[in-house]
Amino acid sequence: MGSFPTTTCCLLVGLLALALSGCAETSNPDSDSKGEVTEYTANGRIVRILENSRLIQVAHGDIYGFMPAMTMPFEFRSDAIRIGVSEGDSILFRIASDGIDNWIVDLTVVE
Repeated sequence: MGSFPTTTCCLLVGLLALALSGCAETSNPDSDSKGEVTEYTANGRIVRILENSRLIQVAHGDIYGFMPAMTMPFEFRSDAIRIGVSEGDSILFRIASDGIDNWIVDLTVVE
């Protein structure tokens, strides 16, 4: 009567889901996955250096291809990042992203 048996419907839905998940991975070649690290350059201002942590809160402009302007904390993994910077400093910085975590890899105070 024009309706598929339940087994056929389940098989078709499963194949469709598999096909769509494959399309999602290939349709966005710029997406990061854990392990692949991409770096971005940004301008910003240090809002706060969070004591006893490895975080610096930065108000930054748009980061082309990565995220819109906002204020957020960024992790740093090297203690050298924190040397010679103060709250209120204008900075030029590089962010690394593995698709899950984002962290500052380089930071320069600008006048």
